[in-house]
Amino acid sequence: MNERAFLSQKQAPSVRASIAALVIASILPVASVAAALIVNFYAKERAQLIASSVQQARNIITAVDRDFDGVQLALQALATSRALRENDLGNFYPRAADMVDKLHADSIVLLDTDGTMLLSTRRPWGAPLPRLPKAPLLARILASGAPGVSDVFTGPITRQPVFSVAVPVKRDGAVAMTLNAAITPRHLQRLISEQQLPASWRASVIDTQGQIATRSHEVEKYAGRRLTAEQRRQLEGPADASFETTTFDGIDVFVISSRSPRTGWSALLGIPRQELTAGLRATLAWLVAATVAALAIGLGLAWLIGGRIASSIHALIPAARAVGEAGGLPMPPLHFREADELGAALHQAASDMRRARALTRESEQRLALAAEAAQLGIWIRDLRRQEIWISEQWRRLFGFADAQRVTLADLLARVHPDDRGAVRRTLDKAMRGAPRYEMEYRIVLPDGELRWIGSHGSVERAPDGGPALVRGVSLNITKRKLAELEVQQHQKEVTHLARVAMLGELSGALAHELNQPLTAILSNAQAARRYLARPAPPLDELGEIVDDIIAEDQRAGDIIQRLRRLFSKHEVPRQALDLRPLVGDVLRLLRNDLINHAVTVEASLGEAALPVRGDPVQLQQVLINLLMNACDAMAATPPGERRITLRAQAAGADTVRLSVADRGGGIPDETLARIFDPFYTTKQRGMGLGLSICRNILTAHEGLLWAENQAGGGACFHLCLPRAAAAPA
Repeated sequence: MNERAFLSQKQAPSVRASIAALVIASILPVASVAAALIVNFYAKERAQLIASSVQQARNIITAVDRDFDGVQLALQALATSRALRENDLGNFYPRAADMVDKLHADSIVLLDTDGTMLLSTRRPWGAPLPRLPKAPLLARILASGAPGVSDVFTGPITRQPVFSVAVPVKRDGAVAMTLNAAITPRHLQRLISEQQLPASWRASVIDTQGQIATRSHEVEKYAGRRLTAEQRRQLEGPADASFETTTFDGIDVFVISSRSPRTGWSALLGIPRQELTAGLRATLAWLVAATVAALAIGLGLAWLIGGRIASSIHALIPAARAVGEAGGLPMPPLHFREADELGAALHQAASDMRRARALTRESEQRLALAAEAAQLGIWIRDLRRQEIWISEQWRRLFGFADAQRVTLADLLARVHPDDRGAVRRTLDKAMRGAPRYEMEYRIVLPDGELRWIGSHGSVERAPDGGPALVRGVSLNITKRKLAELEVQQHQKEVTHLARVAMLGELSGALAHELNQPLTAILSNAQAARRYLARPAPPLDELGEIVDDIIAEDQRAGDIIQRLRRLFSKHEVPRQALDLRPLVGDVLRLLRNDLINHAVTVEASLGEAALPVRGDPVQLQQVLINLLMNACDAMAATPPGERRITLRAQAAGADTVRLSVADRGGGIPDETLARIFDPFYTTKQRGMGLGLSICRNILTAHEGLLWAENQAGGGACFHLCLPRAAAAPA
């Protein structure tokens, strides 16, 4: 085809048009990426704001629960008043009146079981009192015998919205009346104020019927008002929810809610939607203006530079046509240094091409020799034609004959049934264009031999962008996999043996723990026999004796169950757990050993939950080992000074730390770096495996274990674990 015919078939765009398109293609994607980043940034900020707001809502409802608990405790203490037990309500009235200010309540009310108001600090003692038309909280307490919190209702005396916290007053085991604290919405409003929310936000506490118990703004106006049906429906889902709505005072807000699992009350935070989007709109407007200005400047420069490039290219056309002809090529003056260099490079183009082809053939030969020496099986899969080319080494690796035609189905038939699904999914991803993959799987040869294969592949794309070829290598990794599996099995066995050896030392403590409940059971059974020998056995006392026997039996069963779990060789699935009760279980397990060693344990576990995720048996094993090592380290310490300090606390937002400190002689500096090495020990009868296994357990839990000497003497071991989302109640 001559040049004129070629140009008539394909009209390429000019240099100026191409550079202009390049300017547009450079600026618009950058602007798009910038817009996407801005949107993503604001989305992340919004997500962070919502996440923090969820925590604030949880804090509010948690504070409400704590406040209810405090009121209940105070009421329960007041319910034990001697005057109340003796039904001397006249002397009980002043004590109840004094408690009103301490509880920040509106009044304290005493209700009979039929709803009759026996006493109210809102009225003088002896004054006539109204009867409650409805008392759902009273009915709940009579049915359950447990304290409770009412929904918002109109107070019969004040005629204002109130709610009450009530506790039962029992006589002879039955509820005789209820002691109630009537609380106004202003009481809970301070809990919202403590969160220091932005002034534009709206916060509310809602009861189980969707009524407003308190509110951050205009509480007198909206207290007792019921949410709309749609708003109540949004709150019926998960405990933590979010939705958009309009507040009673006409503000469009994004609402985050958190519901208490105990009372069913909810805390609502309303963020004005304007605050979530105002910054994003202003930033995007600025970005559009900057993009238009950059396009105008870039297109002007593209037109000027494109003209000069075009003239230089036109000047190189004769030189390009003369490539391969003998003799030198005269070059006219050009506008760009690169154009001059291109003219000089044209002289070398033909010889460089021949030299490159020779090097390519040599490289292919070297690759084939290297693959043969490393016993690598090479394969190429044509995804368009569904054909597979495989090397001779690959055929030997997979057990196929030299002349046998191999298809994808033949390959999958060789794969072990347990691995076939994973191999098929990996190959399907390659069909969909995954750039590369690595996998390890088993194959079963025709003679039954099991072989582990490691495969690495990369995808080559066609001009249309779709996947065209998959190239890769396969390697026999059977020896390595078998060695890894053997090491894992040995490690499990060593860990189990160390656990059994450690628990052998605890057998005396476990026997002592079991002896106490068994002795209590025997004593109670003997007492029951003496009561039964009487003409009229006291059934109430016999019932209490039976309850004691059941409790002691359950305690003995718990001790045996902990022992069986610690001796078990099976792995326990990791679970969410609170570190504090786990520490308490270990201290109870080691109580007798600690007494025998004259060791006192000072445990500081805090009041907040310390949720982690792990194997409770393995974590108990680590803590037992550290405590027993601390006891051994204080063997030379005077008995009165043998003290272990055990502290558990949150270390940042994502980590929980447990520290075990003793008052022994410390760890020598030359030994400190080696105490976690396997088989290294300073004890006469030690195996040197305890601390090594402890560190391996912590590593498997994605945690850390290290030791350091304390300034005042003794050593301290620190155990860090990732913090879990939540632990079971």
